[in-house]
Amino acid sequence: MSPSAARATTKPYTLSSASTEAQAIGLLAGIGRLRPVMAGEQRLVIQALVAVVFTSLTGLLGPLIIARTVDVDIRGGNFTGVLQSAGLLLLIYLCGLGSSYFQTQRMGTVGRRVLFNLRNLLFGKIQELPVAFFNQNKTGDLISRINNDTDKLNQFFSQALVQFAAGAIGMTGAAIFLLSLSPRLGAAALLPAAAAVIVTRTLSPWVKRMNARNLKSIGSMSGEIQESLGNFRVIVAFNRRDYFREKFDEANQKNYESAVRAGVANNVFLPIYGLAHNLAQVAVLAYGVAMIGAGTLSVGVLIGFLLYVNSFYMPLRQLAVLWSSLQLALAAVDRISEVLRLEPDMPLIVARTELRSEAVVARTELRSEPQVRSELQVLSFDHVRFGYIEGQTILRDASFDLARGKTYAFVGPTGGGKTTTASLMARLYDPLAGTVRLKDRDIRSVSPEERAKAVGFILQDPFLFTGTVHDNIVYGHPEYHAVTTAQLMEVLAEHRLADLVGRFEGGLEAKVSSSGDGISLGQKQIVAFMRAVLRRPDLLILDEATANIDTMTEQVLQQILDQLPASTTKVIIAHRLNTIANADEIFFINAGDITPAGSMQHAVDMLMHGKRTS
Repeated sequence: MSPSAARATTKPYTLSSASTEAQAIGLLAGIGRLRPVMAGEQRLVIQALVAVVFTSLTGLLGPLIIARTVDVDIRGGNFTGVLQSAGLLLLIYLCGLGSSYFQTQRMGTVGRRVLFNLRNLLFGKIQELPVAFFNQNKTGDLISRINNDTDKLNQFFSQALVQFAAGAIGMTGAAIFLLSLSPRLGAAALLPAAAAVIVTRTLSPWVKRMNARNLKSIGSMSGEIQESLGNFRVIVAFNRRDYFREKFDEANQKNYESAVRAGVANNVFLPIYGLAHNLAQVAVLAYGVAMIGAGTLSVGVLIGFLLYVNSFYMPLRQLAVLWSSLQLALAAVDRISEVLRLEPDMPLIVARTELRSEAVVARTELRSEPQVRSELQVLSFDHVRFGYIEGQTILRDASFDLARGKTYAFVGPTGGGKTTTASLMARLYDPLAGTVRLKDRDIRSVSPEERAKAVGFILQDPFLFTGTVHDNIVYGHPEYHAVTTAQLMEVLAEHRLADLVGRFEGGLEAKVSSSGDGISLGQKQIVAFMRAVLRRPDLLILDEATANIDTMTEQVLQQILDQLPASTTKVIIAHRLNTIANADEIFFINAGDITPAGSMQHAVDMLMHGKRTS
């Protein structure tokens, strides 16, 4: 066994609600993880914060001016002074209006940019993750994280964050003025707020949990819709629309219930803060009247005091609404961070020369060809072991060599490991033990670009992108990426593939949709085969690529394969025996073992009995 044989079990990538409830992170920690998406936004944020401070100061000056006007100008009968105070208040409030608009505009720009960068970052991270990640998570939930959760953060950054900062600054300033005007009366005014803060800290984790569950239910419902719509043809074919409705009703009911609970949680603070405001007004009014009677407080100061109480508690009531937005944003940060902190378990390793196992060397020495191994072999398995789930082994100890220019067939019962073997050849997964070698190099040391060029993979139902036949043929092919339709026709003519274009109404400009509407399965396979031929791979894997098409189309596809270079190695995974009739060598896969089947008749016997015959 090679030195790299011992490896960890396949890494779990399942996204669950545990992280949003048991491992919840704070706002600062969450924003810290999102720092890359906020790069370059510091200037706009600072400008917005300066505007917030200015707006808050304009709001705090008003009660002070009003108190002075009542005690001095109104009591003294100075009508001119009253008009001057009114003009000053108007100027201050207009300046506050302008600064408020400025801060809203700046943070709106920041929110849109953060949303754009965050979605790019999240989608880029998802692209880095291995196939196992997509097998373990619903597509709809991932879409919800990219669309819905990021939008919650955008709303927080563009709207709630500035209001939150403005409210905090306004409340701090109002509290300072309250305590400065009268420490005892100020303490009476702030006492209900202290009680509200204690209630807030007690209920905040519950509010966050309700929002996290609501976001999770939205993701689950998106996943259910995506799965049902993706298989709608099957649902219609079996007349099981009732099943579709029942599944959707169940997901929709769960989402409704979680939304109701989240709505109750998000609105719980508003009446609490409203009660605190009313209690503070009653306390200030009662205590203030008593102080006026004792001659220790003027009427103007009491009026100003009541205005400062409003200046303190009105932002607090707004924060009751914003606090739920904050908890929703934190839940969204948790769900987004859960994806961002995942690391791929299939890194590109540094190539190094390794000794071959004795068994592989012995097989090489048995061959009569004098070629050097690196020129002879395209791909080899060296004591490969693999399983998707810990404790369940699909391949136990697989070893074989694939030579250049030959055709190999892999046959076996359903679930025997044929597609798994093909996936390991294309490095969709890494083996748990042993080594897969591509052109005598550990496949883990081959760059994705080089591997994609060397290995072609045609599936039973190939995926085509929305666009045209032209777009799908040149997809992923750097040499032909920018060619015109006329130039592509010349390239196809050189490869003797131009006649196949006539099978599409509209030729290379025929429209193709990702759902496959308007194009037959045989036409899809023709596009996939043409795309593979143009790439001229060293190894072409056909995983049941002709299983669902007619004999005439299969003959056409065989003609396409004939255009490949003679050095191309072909691996055919099939159930139909006529597909593997011309294979140079046949391997039988079953119960974790890969064994040479020998003759065609021997392969038939093994398929019939499901095991190796003597």
